[in-house]
Formats: sequence, C-alpha cells, structure tokens
Amino acid sequence: MNERLSRLVPVDQPLFLISQAQRSGGTLLLRLLDGHPECHVAPFQLRSIDEVAKRRPSDAVEAWEALYDPKLTERFQRGHRQRKHDVLDDEEVFPFQLQPKLQREIYEACAGRTGNPGPRYFLDCYFTSYFNAWLDYRNLRSGPKRWVIGFEPGIARSMRRRAAVRHLYPDGKVVSIVRDPWSWYASARRWEGRWSDRERALDHWCSVAKGTLKWRRQSTGAGVRVLSFEDLLTKTEETVRKLAEWLELEFRPDLLVPTFNGLPIRANTSFADIATEVSTRPLERARRELDPDDVAYIEARAGDLYRLLQRKSQTKWRTAPGG
Repeated sequence: MNERLSRLVPVDQPLFLISQAQRSGGTLLLRLLDGHPECHVAPFQLRSIDEVAKRRPSDAVEAWEALYDPKLTERFQRGHRQRKHDVLDDEEVFPFQLQPKLQREIYEACAGRTGNPGPRYFLDCYFTSYFNAWLDYRNLRSGPKRWVIGFEPGIARSMRRRAAVRHLYPDGKVVSIVRDPWSWYASARRWEGRWSDRERALDHWCSVAKGTLKWRRQSTGAGVRVLSFEDLLTKTEETVRKLAEWLELEFRPDLLVPTFNGLPIRANTSFADIATEVSTRPLERARRELDPDDVAYIEARAGDLYRLLQRKSQTKWRTAPGG
C-alpha cells in the first residue's frame, strides 16, 4: 500500500460528461473513447456524479458515501458481463480488478491531505482512487491526460443537477446524444418495463430533450454540445474526428472500435444482434417494431423537438481554447 501511494497518478483532469436519454448511444460513445491514451474513462455509469449533484457533501465521509457505487464490488468479484433481464445476455466476461478496500484507502489518504477541501477536491480524490486501485487498468500510465470521461444519463432533465455539474467542473464539457424518438422508443420499451407505457416513455424523452436545449443555451464557452446518434452510426469517423478536435485530442484509428479496457466488446443493445463493430441496425428498429399509431403519436409528441435538436447537432463546434 505504501509503495502504491508513493506512485499514485493524480486524476484531477476536467470531466467530459456524456449525458442524454438512456438508450441513446452513450455507452457506445464511452466505449469508443475507452482506449485513448489522453483520457481516463470510467467504464460504467457515473451514478456518483448524479448523487453529488443532488446533495453536495460537506466532508470526506459524506463524499465517499455519495460517490461510491456498490456495484463496483460485485464487478470486482465477478467481472463485467453485459446482461439485462431477457433482452441481453452476453456470455463474455471482462475482468475488472478494482479492489474496493484499496480504493477506499487511496481515497482516504488523498482526502486527508488538505485542511479545507471542497466538492471538486473530493471528486478528484475519488477518481484518483478509482483509476489507481483498478489494478488491470491499461491506461493509467500511458501519458499525460486531458480528460476524465464519464457517462450518466438523464442529468439534463434537472436544472439543479445541470447547475451542479457546471459548478463542480467549470472547465468541463458535456455532450448529449440525440436519438430519434421512434427508434429510441422501440429500444427503450424492450429495455425497461416502465417505458412500455408510450405516454410515460415520451414524457421522459421530451423532458431530457428540452433540458438539453436549455443546458446548451445556458452554457458558457460552448461547453455543451449536441451529437446526432444517426451521425455517430452512419458517419462514425467524421463524427468522432469532430468530437476529438473539440476535446483537443489526437485522432486515432482505435477511436472507431468499441472496447472495454482495451478489449473489443459487443454492443450494449436491447436486441442482441450486433457484434463489436459500430452498426446502423438500431436506426432500422422503428420501421420493424412500431405500428402506425405509435409512429403518429411520436410524431405529434416529439417530432418537432427532435428536428430542432438535429439542427443543433449540425452547428459548428467551436475549437478555440475554453470552447
């Protein structure tokens, strides 16, 4: 432990947050960025960001309780396997050697080094403990880092959470992926039983979409951008190049291959028909899955909002410092 503490790699870079309606390609984008040597990429949802956004901790213990995801312990013990009820059951298991005890020890050692830390310092300590205690993490010492990258859907719905992310990471950036509401609904209702209720599902999609527009409008320095799910699947290299330029990252061919800690991984899909490549099949779901009444209802509820978001996704992405 003493040797590991003496060789810690500080993880205090700004956050690049991927946040949109669930089932909109956030996991795919996370996997594409997974192996970039200039990034630390947390491979699972960052529920911790949402918890800290809800209630800012006043001390190191409160911060740990908000930040730590208990699912990490199970993943350490069993590895990571993509499964979701009866819609996804990938047999491949990926090792995930993030030791819970070691992570807590590193976190406490880091958090105790300053007398009056703020919430951002606790987040830096948490991410330092996360990536240094992840013993088989391939990217820890691959060179200087530009970003910590995380994914947490739905934050756009809440003004308080949007403001908290901006307060915690004024130097951070956010991308929200917009997926057309027709193919989104076809996927979402398979993934979550609660979204089999068409009205409830579209309430959720519209809430996230409207929050995304507000977030983008209120952001300073163009720190929030909208990315088209369709472009991510059909124009992958062009889209990822644009994103890399915005993030001031070197473009690398491995940005086009989804990986988990450097290992190729299948899609996290509701349909289990995609291998490890980026596929356009999700765009075809609505035509096969939805009846005419569904199509008409979604058009009436969300069609104009979707087209507005699509236009926003096509605007020029500023690349000047701070933007």
